[in-house]
Amino acid sequence: MRGRAAIITAFNPYTFQGGIETYSSQLEGLLRGQNVACDFYYIGEQEEGHGFHNDYLGRLYRLGRKVFERDRDYDFIIANAFYGLGYFPPRVRTFNIFHLTHMGFAEEIRDVVPAPQYLEWKFLWGKLSESVSGFERSKIAVSESVRDELNTYYGFEDVKVVPSGIDTRIFAKADKLLSRKRYAIPEDAFVGLYVGRWNILKGCDVLEEVMAGSPDVFWLLALGTGSDKAPVGERVRVIEQIPHEGMKDLYSAADFMIFLSRYEGFGYVIIEAMACGLPVIVTNVGIAKTVYKDEPFREFLLPPFSAGRSCVVSSAMDRIAQVRSGEDIVHAMTREGRTLIEKEFGIERWKKQMVAIFGL
Repeated sequence: MRGRAAIITAFNPYTFQGGIETYSSQLEGLLRGQNVACDFYYIGEQEEGHGFHNDYLGRLYRLGRKVFERDRDYDFIIANAFYGLGYFPPRVRTFNIFHLTHMGFAEEIRDVVPAPQYLEWKFLWGKLSESVSGFERSKIAVSESVRDELNTYYGFEDVKVVPSGIDTRIFAKADKLLSRKRYAIPEDAFVGLYVGRWNILKGCDVLEEVMAGSPDVFWLLALGTGSDKAPVGERVRVIEQIPHEGMKDLYSAADFMIFLSRYEGFGYVIIEAMACGLPVIVTNVGIAKTVYKDEPFREFLLPPFSAGRSCVVSSAMDRIAQVRSGEDIVHAMTREGRTLIEKEFGIERWKKQMVAIFGL
């Protein structure tokens, strides 16, 4: 082995599914491919009894001190988001990867959460935790929008942008009929796909209205951990906790995907769906801020929530009608979407950029 690295993250990537866990697994594969051994440190390992009034902050502190006690065993350390907060001050070369900013997140969702929750996300996890997490560390943002927020909210100017990547050999369009058969979806249905947690932060309140106004759409809901109760009905199929490698069939079974999140730092499912040739109707969040600036993608960008929920619902319904009509721009989007993801968001491109930053 050429060296050893520690990865500080939220959860055990072997047992928990989420965007950061996907990213952590990719980091592990990259490092091992460069003959660098790595150890994971995550919140779930930490015991109680830390003495902090805020339990989660105390767990972060203990996690960081555990790494601090062992940091001389590593050539470098990688921390996701603010999970490396307690590793302070860094004594070995440290990289902090920002997947979002909580100050930006808090501002986008302040109207749909209680005031104490908004203030905690903005000031405890944002102003305090994320600003400290950038101290004496090399900073990496997963999207241009996160880089811009880091500069706006924390004054960080030395941030490198390395967009997250996916394996386009895995995420490629499969046979639609076979994919539908796998999930008992009617062959002749017009299928809309939603992927994510079912909660208001992900726009489920808007999607419920869209679903109610689209009785001719068969809805496929692939729900993640932490979801509230999703609607059920004759034309609704709910699939929970699907393995990541199984997502390709869901993307291939659908006619379109709708992504209504109020905030994202990146949004893996957007590029996964596009790589599978699926038109994606999106809010202007995360990587959509970069990809959807130009045609043909801009046609499927929804108005901001500040325009009013009814405006977002109406626009989403119009975009769904466009997909159903089979307009030329829909075909252009599916064709050019795949090409763009292969060129700009392939996993090998991501690896090459990260290897250069790590100096491997």
